[in-house]
Amino acid sequence: MAKMTFRFTTEVEVELRGNSYEEIYMMLKDMMHGDRPISAQSNVRIFPPEESGMFFSMEGERELHEIPAFKGDFRRDILEH
Repeated sequence: MAKMTFRFTTEVEVELRGNSYEEIYMMLKDMMHGDRPISAQSNVRIFPPEESGMFFSMEGERELHEIPAFKGDFRRDILEH
């Protein structure tokens, strides 16, 4: 199972798990557009950041890579960085 961690410039950090990095990215994309809740817990609510800049890391990495402007495209947002 793949794992990615996303950190927003608002200091919100969300760790998502899925079957592939692209599936995890699509979960984040849905959350950014308000189409999919990240948590089913009623006491937890995560809102998309006000700014489009964010950081991500792949499992096993300590370095954060910046996505300067979230585009909603896995290849442009993740693979290019």
